Amino acid sequence: MNNSFGPDLTGILAAATEDIRRTVAAAVVPPVEISIPAMDHLAEAIAPLQPALERLDAMMPANWRGSRLDYSEMIALMQEGVPLAWVPPADVIQQLLTADDPASRARVIDDCRPTILASCEAALASVTDTRFIAQRALLEECVRMAEHGMFSGAQALAANVWDTLIRGLAFANPEWLKPNGQWQGYPKVLENIPAVEDDDPTIRQFREAAAFLPFPQALKTFWPPTPVPQNFNRHATAHAAATTQYTPVNAVTAVMLAVSVLRDIDDMDHPIKMHA
Repeated sequence: MNNSFGPDLTGILAAATEDIRRTVAAAVVPPVEISIPAMDHLAEAIAPLQPALERLDAMMPANWRGSRLDYSEMIALMQEGVPLAWVPPADVIQQLLTADDPASRARVIDDCRPTILASCEAALASVTDTRFIAQRALLEECVRMAEHGMFSGAQALAANVWDTLIRGLAFANPEWLKPNGQWQGYPKVLENIPAVEDDDPTIRQFREAAAFLPFPQALKTFWPPTPVPQNFNRHATAHAAATTQYTPVNAVTAVMLAVSVLRDIDDMDHPIKMHA
């Protein structure tokens, strides 16, 4: 996979907490044997790791920091199509992780709608790049619409802002385009976005891919007689406008996805060339 995303994080991804530590030990640094003579010396033994752990935590989206989230379970949830980078808050993520199935997770999103929308508003307020003033304003409008029950408008607008960001990423990366520089379509996008490509990814790979993991589900195409997707889907939002696709949960998911991607582009300084 070719992409030019993200800064080089190698120097700071030296350790992690719990699940992260196991991943880092296997994939980022050589195994190290530490002899701990007694439990009362545990704090002293792990003290050298603390600065690395703090730097690692600081590199993560703000809604993950200090929360001891299960990253392996989060990967599966994001691949299901649920955005988790930058929004929603950690307590909502925990509820989503403990939900039994997609229907239960949809209920969590619906029940936690005010909290999720407030987190979207806060994440948008943290976007600092002036190139995204218009997109930030449009997504703030989406939040207000959803807060006032105008879910269909929020979903359609958020999907369009997200699509604008996708195309901005594509036009900044020639390998995503045709040789003449023209748009090549969503399959090419999916070939080039950062992804978690194995069952034991490094923390660096996970961090670079996090905001993009919901893309494959959201960009799935469907054609009659295939049923219209019930989860948020760009193709269905554009071409199957009816009650199956347009729902309060899908509206909130669409807003979350667009906010997540915009905030991550701003934070990670991904190359982007907006045509808007």
